[in-house]
Amino acid sequence: MIVIEPHGTNRCQVFHSDINIGFISIRCNPYHAQNYYLDLELKQYDLANAKELFRLLRLKLSRPLQVMLYSREIEKSAFLLAGGFQKRRQCFEMDVSTADLKAPINDSIPIIEVGRGDPAYRACCGLLYSSYRKNHEAINPLTATKELFYRKLPDTVIFQQENGDILNFAFIEENEIAYIGTSRQSYFHDFAQTLLSRMLTKYNSVSFECDSCDPVAMELRAFFDLSNMDSYDTYILN
Repeated sequence: MIVIEPHGTNRCQVFHSDINIGFISIRCNPYHAQNYYLDLELKQYDLANAKELFRLLRLKLSRPLQVMLYSREIEKSAFLLAGGFQKRRQCFEMDVSTADLKAPINDSIPIIEVGRGDPAYRACCGLLYSSYRKNHEAINPLTATKELFYRKLPDTVIFQQENGDILNFAFIEENEIAYIGTSRQSYFHDFAQTLLSRMLTKYNSVSFECDSCDPVAMELRAFFDLSNMDSYDTYILN
């Protein structure tokens, strides 16, 4: 028999047959407030207990549950699946250099860099908000307002423009590509290789994350050999 009891703020203690088997931490993300995010801190992951544990927790919290694990966490992954969770997304953590490229890249198109005060920066924010909301809707819907979302973005955006229209863009912070997007994906390849060429010329390495639900980020990932890249997975219980 599984029993869940509150333990301080945003944490619960889990008992099996009156024996403490660990804790589960519960947190909210103001950008994705529909789901509760869980961190598993159990002493044992008995598959026979998983369904009852998460049924009780889902009933108690009255919201979809979300857990993010590194792909190597096999025991926890099996426990979540046994408890009714579904793996809905894989995210790749990229830290790459020129040596990781599958093929040479070229600085092939004009691109523009502007800061937060520029009107083009604001336009890129709007494009990103729309694409980010669409890409994540089926997993953990975006609940942040535009203004809240814009505030967490880096102060610099690089973009490609044609006849006054923004075709592709990337929000960057030093050697990190924090967010990337497009309004015309058929033009994205040349933009991506130009962006990567300039950043890899300036820095020894470039870092970015790419979600499997984001086709633009996955196209950026495809420039590199990924044999040793880390990844983590998102599990959802609706």
